[in-house]
Amino acid sequence: MGIFSKIHAYVLIKTRREFIHLRRLLMQTRRLLEILEIGCFVTMNFYFYLLIFYLFLNLHILLFGQNILRTFSMKKSVFINPFVDRGFKILFGQESSKELLIELINDLLEGEHHVEDLSYMDKENPSETTDGRGTVFDLLCKDQDGTFFIVELQNARQTYFYERALYYLCRTIVSQGDRGDWEFELVPVYGIFLLNFRSGKTDKVRTDLVIADRETGEQKSRNFREIFIEFPLFNKTEAECETPLDYWLYNLKHMEQLEHLSFKGQKALFVRLEELARIANMNKKERAEYEAALKIYRDNENVVTTARREGKEEGREEGIAIGKAEGRAEGILITARLMKQNGISFEQIKLCTGLSDEEIQNL
Repeated sequence: MGIFSKIHAYVLIKTRREFIHLRRLLMQTRRLLEILEIGCFVTMNFYFYLLIFYLFLNLHILLFGQNILRTFSMKKSVFINPFVDRGFKILFGQESSKELLIELINDLLEGEHHVEDLSYMDKENPSETTDGRGTVFDLLCKDQDGTFFIVELQNARQTYFYERALYYLCRTIVSQGDRGDWEFELVPVYGIFLLNFRSGKTDKVRTDLVIADRETGEQKSRNFREIFIEFPLFNKTEAECETPLDYWLYNLKHMEQLEHLSFKGQKALFVRLEELARIANMNKKERAEYEAALKIYRDNENVVTTARREGKEEGREEGIAIGKAEGRAEGILITARLMKQNGISFEQIKLCTGLSDEEIQNL
């Protein structure tokens, strides 16, 4: 065998060995890939099922949470909402609750006037003319001295409510002249107005209006007196309440959310307030009237909330439109100014921008 034949045979043998070795490597690699594929499949399936379990668990937690929230939202209030007309009348507008109204008035007028007894009067003050406007008060009372008290609860915001309150007091003052032998001797008229909205006229919880000398501030008549309480401005916590009036405002503002009224230790009469305010103590007729009034109250709240939300949205869209329009107008002025600075004729500027000769001249 020649040298070339030997070399050729050696190369073939070597190549065959390398090919066998390479084939083994390929087979091992294939097995490894199969193992990895199986492992990946198992791993992927493991994570897939883990993900399904996680989603399933979270879905149950979500549903459970919704059920809890629904349970809490459906939970009936223990006490009435005092801002509902029927609820307010139960607390302050009947003979069985008269002592509560007396206490509230005395706490409002501490050191100024003391009420010992009240008599409820006809709440309607008819007009003196057929086409005039009469008045219907929430509560109209007279104390042992003949002093009148108008107590009014107002839920819906009214732009002219302060003026309306003034009208109420004036009508009550004028009605004192119905007596034949009257010589303009007036008895005091107090207006107590409880507002469940911000009037925008003050940033104080309580506003007192009197007839006084403008320069000295000295009160000149005690026959005319207005007290406005704006509940949204009362933000004291239970721990921050210090005065009897604070105790009233806190309990009235939060009554529907409370399980027990606060400050019964400071004011013994709040035990009676709690008894009257408890929904479970209502009779069937009172309960029906209260729930009907509560529905109207909540419907009105929803209407106001919806209107406010839609108003904000419309305002936002209008603001964007105005901003775009103002931006375009400003851009036109800047362009016209640059054209003018570069010596372009007024005619060409007018043609490009739509501005008048006077507007271009003033640039």
